Amino acid sequence: MPLDLKSISDPSPSPPPPAPPEADGGRGRAENVRTSGEKEGGGSSPDKGAAAPFPEGEAEKDAGLSGRGYFIGSLKLSSPFLLAPMAGVTNWPYRLLAAEEGAALTYSEMVSAAALEHRGKGAVRLLKSEGTPSPFAVQLFGKDPGSMARAARAAQREHGADLIDLNFGCPARKVVKSGHGAALLKDPDLLLSIAEAVVKAVDLPVTVKTRPDVAAPAGGREPLIFSLAPKLEAAGISALALHPRFLDQGFKGWADWSMFRPLKEIIKIPLIGSGDVSSAPLALEMLKLGADFVMLGRATRGRPWLFRESLDLLYKGSFREPPPRERLAFALRHARLLHGEIGRRAVYLLRSVIPWYIKELPRAASFRDRICREEDFEKQLEIMKEAFAGAPEN
Repeated sequence: MPLDLKSISDPSPSPPPPAPPEADGGRGRAENVRTSGEKEGGGSSPDKGAAAPFPEGEAEKDAGLSGRGYFIGSLKLSSPFLLAPMAGVTNWPYRLLAAEEGAALTYSEMVSAAALEHRGKGAVRLLKSEGTPSPFAVQLFGKDPGSMARAARAAQREHGADLIDLNFGCPARKVVKSGHGAALLKDPDLLLSIAEAVVKAVDLPVTVKTRPDVAAPAGGREPLIFSLAPKLEAAGISALALHPRFLDQGFKGWADWSMFRPLKEIIKIPLIGSGDVSSAPLALEMLKLGADFVMLGRATRGRPWLFRESLDLLYKGSFREPPPRERLAFALRHARLLHGEIGRRAVYLLRSVIPWYIKELPRAASFRDRICREEDFEKQLEIMKEAFAGAPEN
């Protein structure tokens, strides 16, 4: 039966996500793992073709995942599911939607330390956090220890950051070419100096997001991260986020989740896993393979409910996919939040945002083309409603 658009209105925030059981303060992790194709507790299967290189073996039904306590330094979090920082994506409306759906920690887009240090308007605009119900992390990039320290102090004192994250993992060509992001893996001493300077500059947990190495080492040597991680811990870093692709891979191939367990065995600080988490079952899979926390990133574009699905699967054993009616309501709310935040310019940003929500609908390409040509905000929303009109209810 086609969707009745007359009954659709912009939604109120979803009810709170399921509360975790009483935390026991431990960081214990499951010793058993599941094969990648196994289906989790009544929910939908992982995306087709999503066969990452998981170890083989059957998992226990109760892996003890829901009984953990969730802390990064002194910061207590409600769950292990975090919104990853994404340039051009994790603006304030996006973070608000993710937090309402249960993201335990949301991250800003990566912010230039040099720009924030000098209170650049563009940098300051990226750090809006009013009304976001979950703790807020500011991710900084830069290559000068002093500048990074001063920017971190500004993020804490002027912008309400609950956590500072250091970007040592961005593979974008222009970022790496300028010596930032993952390029700092080529100079581990400078990377450590930056981490030490920022830890000393703020009274907040400081974390690092990085990659294993510049490239896969030859001759059976271990990637740099296995010698670097204990040094970062000694420098005072409160958690390490690893995207297990090498710099020269960019986002090609699969993230190698088999790195998580051996890395976890040599550090005591929490390990945050990142890369290729495209469904709730895969989010739990990453926890079972050694990560203490899971970053949900690109898969949440047009699917902010992925946090709630992951929470439901963790605490209830099953989850449901939202029907088209609910997906449309999310998309309308997202669009109106953007319009309220940036006004007329939202028309241009929505040319990339609305296609996230409609990409699996019939005739999605045709509707996307019409949205991209449209100059009027309300007419863009009408085209989006038209796209959902032909979607059968689940």
